[in-house]
Amino acid sequence: MADKDFAALGLALRNDGFCVARGLLPADLIAALRAHAARIVPTIDDAHRARNRSQGSLVQLAEHPEFAEVIGAPALLAAFAGFGFADTRYSGGYLISKPPHSPALFWHQDWWGWDDPISYTAAIAQVFVMIYLTDTSPANGCLRVIPGSHRRRHPLHAALQAHDERLSRVEDPGDPLYQPRDDAVPVPVAAGDVVFGDARLLHATHPNDSDAERSLLTLWFHPNHGTLPAAMRMTIRQVYERRTGDTDPAGPEPMTIDDWPEAARRRIAPVQLPPISGVAPHPWNRIPHWLGAEGMQPAGG
Repeated sequence: MADKDFAALGLALRNDGFCVARGLLPADLIAALRAHAARIVPTIDDAHRARNRSQGSLVQLAEHPEFAEVIGAPALLAAFAGFGFADTRYSGGYLISKPPHSPALFWHQDWWGWDDPISYTAAIAQVFVMIYLTDTSPANGCLRVIPGSHRRRHPLHAALQAHDERLSRVEDPGDPLYQPRDDAVPVPVAAGDVVFGDARLLHATHPNDSDAERSLLTLWFHPNHGTLPAAMRMTIRQVYERRTGDTDPAGPEPMTIDDWPEAARRRIAPVQLPPISGVAPHPWNRIPHWLGAEGMQPAGG
């Protein structure tokens, strides 16, 4: 059964920047997600794979309404409530699939709102929800994280922005951003486990040295959405509409959740992102700055 001590898991999420809810998703849902992935992965073209060699793939879930069943899964909603989150909303997600014998994912963090003071406080504006479709270990490319790096300065923060084309293509395999670190920990999981993480957390993966594909879904949610600054909510809406931050663009008018069949949209109704208008979006900035950052602690603090 799932680890349902959500209060303890929520505390770990806040203190360490991540937590793992063991056995959270039922086997039948994982089987359905595997079947969806098995249909999609063979359609990923060589150009996409080359562009995202470090990640493996970045397939936009907005193109695939069949994933509505996991985006609105009751188990995820229960976890959010147990963490003490309210008004949690979904903005986007990806099928990320590392092929056999593929390189590590580079060290990075995914938060883009560093120009707002809220980013330097305990408030969590965005969480990643990682759902691995197979058991993972360091041998087949499991997640690795630097605990606490969501709330303190770290030398890696001076590195290039996440999803830089050079890093995604692995143009220099010797770059330190692919390498092991003494302050990192692996996060092996079983299929059905769910990893929750603060978007500010520094994370990467091990290489997939196995003979099999290693697939997961990464979903992005925003706790306490209605309390976030209006400009930030506007940028979140633009992500949802695929007008900014989209690493898998699909042409001038890409499919969005608003284009999904009604049955799929009903499945995600509890986390559906509301519209917003009349406000300028928050600037897109993935690099933190520290001047006046009262909440952030120095490295090692």
